[in-house]
Amino acid sequence: MRRFFLYSLMIFSLTLVSCQKRNVYREFHKFNNYTWGRFDKVTFNIPIDQADFNADIILSVRHLGEYPYKELPVNIIMTTPSGEERIMEKTIKIRDENNEFIGSVAGNLYDIDEILWNDFNFNRQGTYTIEFENLIPKIGIPAIDDIGLTVRKSKR
Repeated sequence: MRRFFLYSLMIFSLTLVSCQKRNVYREFHKFNNYTWGRFDKVTFNIPIDQADFNADIILSVRHLGEYPYKELPVNIIMTTPSGEERIMEKTIKIRDENNEFIGSVAGNLYDIDEILWNDFNFNRQGTYTIEFENLIPKIGIPAIDDIGLTVRKSKR
């Protein structure tokens, strides 16, 4: 039994390390008072030192159990080092058809990861900027702890 436990722990550790090696960028923005203000834009600046690789760009949302809506609509603007802009509206699903929260839970915090761009080609060195704006027409979205952005090299 002990050997099985050690073997399982070793596989888990290797998996964790390999996932971290694939991460090119990972950053989070924490909101004051668990509220994302209607006109508060969140910006992530992603420095890319090596050109011509593909990666998944993932948005992470962490919210409290008091989050009042089924979804979180956001406007996303990516600006590449060449100045090209890619604009997208995305609705992040927070609750399922039974009105239950989706994602992983730890205590009163729920985590959701949403792939924004799958297998995106970073074809230039420089800083890629991704800006998020919430689109819920209220003065602020309550019960939002933080949002994060991960750039993870694609498996190839």
